[in-house]
Formats: sequence, structure tokens, C-alpha cells
Amino acid sequence: ICKNVAKYPAAVRNNGGGHSNHTMFWNIMGPANTSGVGGNPTGAIAEQIQKDFSDFEAFKKTFNETTAKQFGSGWGWLVFQAGKLKVITTPNQDSPLSQGIYPILGNDVWEHAYYLKYQNKRADYLAAWWNTVNWEEVNKRFETAKK
Repeated sequence: ICKNVAKYPAAVRNNGGGHSNHTMFWNIMGPANTSGVGGNPTGAIAEQIQKDFSDFEAFKKTFNETTAKQFGSGWGWLVFQAGKLKVITTPNQDSPLSQGIYPILGNDVWEHAYYLKYQNKRADYLAAWWNTVNWEEVNKRFETAKK
């Protein structure tokens, strides 16, 4: 549905995108302090991050700054396009899938994702979120994106 979203009414775009985005979001996270969750990336995604961003800290900085600037509700994404990792954002429940791009990692920056704990401090939420990233799952998504 997300790949051909223009064929459907706006409600399908919003609800279908929301389902797709959130399914990925919950699958790429795990409990902090669990094996493979949080910390530095491992495997092929770590190598590609090193290649395209020089190191993980530079990547996180780019991702957090780009995503923090998303006006209003939306998402920050890590995608693989033309042989290179890129950070992009989408508004509302739009998905990179509708642009023909498979998302590897994404973070929900709708206020509901962080308001109870972080209130309007989106940057603090983004910084803390890295403690929940399941790098094993991100590596699986990276392999799919490369196909």
C-alpha cells in the first residue's frame, strides 16, 4: 500500500503509513541493557555507517539534528539509496516506502512518542532513544535494503 499510496484516499495513507512505520519502529527497538540493544552498531550496518559518516557519533549527530528539525509531527529515517546511507525525514505518517525507499531505521518524532517523559525536549528524547536500538534487527533491515 505504501509503495502506491497515491492510488488511495488520504485515510489509507495516514493509517497505512502509521501501521507500517510503527511496526518497523517497535521491531527495531528492545529493552535497554539487553544483548544487542543500544550501544554501538555491529555488523554490516556498523561498517556502512563508518564508510558513509566516518563514525557512529557523527552519524548520530546527523540523524539527531536532521530529525529534530522535522517541523511538527513526523519521522526521521536511515535509508540506503544509490549505495550510500542517508538520513531523511517525512511528515506525519508518510513512509519512505512511498518514495520507493526501504527504511532501515526510523524514529517517531510525533509528540506522543516522547511528551510524557521529555515534554517538548525532542533533542533529549532523540539522544536517549539510541539506548533502545536493536542493532541485530537493523542489520536485517539493512540486508533487505541492499537487495
